[in-house]
Amino acid sequence: MNNKMKKLLLLSAILVFACSSDDSNSSVNNNTFNPPNWIQGIWLNSNSSGWEFRQDDICLLFLNQAVADCLMANSAAPDFSVYEEISETRYLARFTNGGSEFTYEFEKISDDLISWVAVDGSVYERQ
Repeated sequence: MNNKMKKLLLLSAILVFACSSDDSNSSVNNNTFNPPNWIQGIWLNSNSSGWEFRQDDICLLFLNQAVADCLMANSAAPDFSVYEEISETRYLARFTNGGSEFTYEFEKISDDLISWVAVDGSVYERQ
């Protein structure tokens, strides 16, 4: 397992992931990420860490720099799959890689603020 994958797995293992009830307008089960338009872009917290949502990928940022390959870097794994739930105020992405499942869920607070559901009080501002 390469260092980048180890970093991603370690980071994901440290975090506690939560799911809320299904209030999505749509769900997609495939092998790519498709974040909704309202969340696409760079979102940072007060420590300049956060997320970059691309049209077809999700990247974790630390001090405004990507700390590991974006999630689609894992797409070559034979068991890689993505499940998404998308609404006007919520984006959930669950992916499977190497027999492990990882869930990322975000809620829209306003046009310029989102929260990461897994971390209480986490707020990210659009850049």
